[in-house]
Amino acid sequence: MLSSSSRLHQILAILFLLLSLAPSPVDGEEGKDAEGEDGHHEEEVDPYAVLFPWFVMGIGTFIYYLTSRYFHAVPYTAIMFLVGTLMGVGAALSGNSDQLTISMKLWADINGEVILLVFLPGLLFWDALDVNFRLFCVSFGQLVIMAFPMVLAGASLTALVAYYVFPYSWPFMLCMTFGSILSATDPVAVAALMKEVGAPPRLKMHISGESMLNDGSAVVFYTIFSNIFLYGLDIGLGQT
Repeated sequence: MLSSSSRLHQILAILFLLLSLAPSPVDGEEGKDAEGEDGHHEEEVDPYAVLFPWFVMGIGTFIYYLTSRYFHAVPYTAIMFLVGTLMGVGAALSGNSDQLTISMKLWADINGEVILLVFLPGLLFWDALDVNFRLFCVSFGQLVIMAFPMVLAGASLTALVAYYVFPYSWPFMLCMTFGSILSATDPVAVAALMKEVGAPPRLKMHISGESMLNDGSAVVFYTIFSNIFLYGLDIGLGQT
């Protein structure tokens, strides 16, 4: 049976490989297709784009080593959150033009598909790797309730706030689309923290199991409400 540290190293290795094979972000005007004399399109890609992911992976591995060996009371996820915040603020305010800052600014406007196809599968795989299948089956009814009706309830409450509080006069279906985007929380980091502090297995299963299901339900709700909103918008434009 692999230890948690060995499994984490395997996950990091997989993410290293995926990030190396994934298309690099394109830098603004330099990344636009340029049509040559032969009629073919050429794409200029900034060579520094791959620097930031590797740097972050190295920092994460180093911090995990320190917290798991010497600072057990310090939560790893909280440290990574602070490090990421400081790096983002520093890159935005420093005005430097070094290679790392350039790479960070390239990834600041990362395509959402990269999140869904590269990072999210790794997080879900890591969470599913340690799942207790028997306990998951026992808690499945509660997980479905939290991942579908409760996600819809969260989306509805967020939509009510956007509809009655925000000064934008959004249509209600647009508010529901907005609520669907914000309804799916990401408790994978919270589940990792609860695992470190020794929370009860049933509670950890509720958190981690719901996190594996709520992403799919949020995508379904977003698709439904966004299509309803766009359909109504098309009718309004046709009538005018």
